[in-house]
Amino acid sequence: MTNIKRIINKLLYPQIKQRGSNNSIEISDSAFLRKVRIKIYGSNNTITVKNNVYLHNVYIRIGFPDTPINNCKIIIEENTGFNSGDIQLGESNSSLTVGKNCMFSFGIEITCTDTHSIFDMNGNLINKGESIEIGSNVWVCKNAVIMKNSKIPDNCIVAQNCIVTGKFYKENCVLAGIPAKVVKENIYWKNLRPENFLKQESQITKL
Repeated sequence: MTNIKRIINKLLYPQIKQRGSNNSIEISDSAFLRKVRIKIYGSNNTITVKNNVYLHNVYIRIGFPDTPINNCKIIIEENTGFNSGDIQLGESNSSLTVGKNCMFSFGIEITCTDTHSIFDMNGNLINKGESIEIGSNVWVCKNAVIMKNSKIPDNCIVAQNCIVTGKFYKENCVLAGIPAKVVKENIYWKNLRPENFLKQESQITKL
């Protein structure tokens, strides 16, 4: 289902462009998009935004005007929010999946392509972009970059200005640095101000 009219009604400054065929944009009725731009160049690509997702000042791009791509997929699961960011898929058959209850700060870049080719001396492409997987309950801090073929497990935090370039498998960790590495383990986070968290814990202790 491609329901462009309903999407435009959700956008403060609508900008939706698609050039190709059989592309699908599915937005839940409970999702809210504000200042979102969507551009699709190619065919058989899908964008799915599920219940209670909040997207603010987000630019979603699949393909390029001079290089249309096909069979790509973006899925953003329930209760996830973006304050601002740039999402880009630039190679056919690539994908981005974002889990439930994720929180993305400002200036986030998620790009499943290097946009240009790197190859070995035998002429083999060595930097193909295939997928980015972001688990559930992931907090991505300001100006973080998530590159092609990366994986971030559930309950992790991606630190400010961090660049994620590989796959991580251990949950409940803090990733930081350029390139990212695990700097702290056995953590959990909540979308709750520290003062409110301390008050909540104090009330539980009193009980």
